[in-house]
Amino acid sequence: MATGRIARRLTAAIALTALVQLMFAVYFSRSLLRNDEFFTPEVGERLDQALGLYQELARAEKSAMRSEAAAMAERHDLVAAASDKDPAALHRILTEIFPKHPSLVSLSVVRGDRRIASVDRGRPVEEAKENSLEVRRSLGRDVDDEDEDDDAPALVAVFAADRARTDGLEDMSQFVDIYKNVAARRKNDQRTYVLAFAAALCVSIVGSVGVGILLARSVSSRVVRLADATRRVGAGDLSIRVAESGVDEVSDLARAFNRMLAEIEATRARIEYLQRIGAWQEMARRLAHEIKNPLTPIQLAVEEVHERYGGDDPSYRRLLDATLEVVEAEVGTLRRLVGEFSDFARLPQAILAPGDLAAFLHEQAGQSLFTEEPEGKDGAPAPHITVVFDVPEKEARVNLDKQMFRRALINLIRNSAQAIRDQARPDGKVKISLHRSGDFWVIDVDDDGPGIPAESRERIFDPYVTTKHDGTGLGLAIVKKVVVEHGGIISAHESPLGGARVRVTIPAVGSALATAVLEADARAAEAATAHKAQVEQESA
Repeated sequence: MATGRIARRLTAAIALTALVQLMFAVYFSRSLLRNDEFFTPEVGERLDQALGLYQELARAEKSAMRSEAAAMAERHDLVAAASDKDPAALHRILTEIFPKHPSLVSLSVVRGDRRIASVDRGRPVEEAKENSLEVRRSLGRDVDDEDEDDDAPALVAVFAADRARTDGLEDMSQFVDIYKNVAARRKNDQRTYVLAFAAALCVSIVGSVGVGILLARSVSSRVVRLADATRRVGAGDLSIRVAESGVDEVSDLARAFNRMLAEIEATRARIEYLQRIGAWQEMARRLAHEIKNPLTPIQLAVEEVHERYGGDDPSYRRLLDATLEVVEAEVGTLRRLVGEFSDFARLPQAILAPGDLAAFLHEQAGQSLFTEEPEGKDGAPAPHITVVFDVPEKEARVNLDKQMFRRALINLIRNSAQAIRDQARPDGKVKISLHRSGDFWVIDVDDDGPGIPAESRERIFDPYVTTKHDGTGLGLAIVKKVVVEHGGIISAHESPLGGARVRVTIPAVGSALATAVLEADARAAEAATAHKAQVEQESA
């Protein structure tokens, strides 16, 4: 099926595009991870060396503090003062030593748990900012002497160092450990990242394929509907239409397709109607000929009988007078009917040329379009008809045959006047208005007469169909022929004035329908000219 083929092709194209992007993304991500120069053995070795230097610096700082404490404990004056148990001398010596060692917090001489003398910097160790180191050294004995008497004097030195150094060492140590762990599982992480990235892209491609399927089905289904409609049009069905939803190119194509069908349907209906009206005209011509021929002999025969009777029978004379009156009246009616048939049969084809419909209507408003006021019903006085024009000043360009269109306009006004006459009213109103609707100019002819019954509105423009008691049904047929030859449409409706509204729609110059009508008229004129030349040649 066409839908399946189009949908599969669009879906395959979207899937292939997404797959290529997926392969490229996976390859690119693996290359990036493999070429990561941060995780190399040399970087690890340098980090270990930096950490070792940092640790060595910390050990050296502690060793220096112990060495300072040992040097102070070996001073002879301090040892002698401690042996003599002279607190004053000890305090003096400690006070002399303390300023020489900036890292000291406190310096004291103790004997067992009893402090003999001490000095300090005046503030305790700040735990948040400093680390402390307490060093104890015996005065006058070896540091490692295990037989040291608990009551022997000893020097206790408390040192302070910036805590940031130790914290930096800890942070450095943690960083090196983390680096080693990451480096150890680097390959597994790379594989995990690639798989995760590929999985995410696979989800994306599945979503893309899903969206592609929806889009493909949306587009392909509308294309299939267009193709099906085209086949039905090829089979002769011009009533088919396709949905115009959406704002893409397929929707534009659908709108153009529907517009083309409407124009073709209108053109075909126009041609078919003109063919039917041509047959009606031929029938009217023959009917007029057949009726016209015997009318004069009938009237002459009755008149001769009436004149030649010389008798004095009053009743017979009255019969002859009545017969003559009836025959003359009916012959007159038939002659009028024959005249209308002849006019309809001789109705020429409209010759269209670009013109201004608004200016044309303004010209008609300045003239007396309706000079023949129909006699009222049963001999009543003829109604007075007021004709009003409501036409804009702007230009209304249409293809127009002014003479034929004027005749159609007069017929419409006369039809309204006859409808008002049949109501036995003293006056009436006919309003003619013009407005633009899309690619068409619309003329509305409204009256305040009895209106046209809804069941008759579809057939009122056909020949020999009338709602008047003495109508022939040719006036509106002539109007429709003229309108159709202009490429227009005529229809009957209910008027806001309370009577009938006859709406005439004419395509504006530049529209596709107006162009098609001109081309069709040109072809028809060429064919008529060729036919006339052929007939003249055969006659010669």
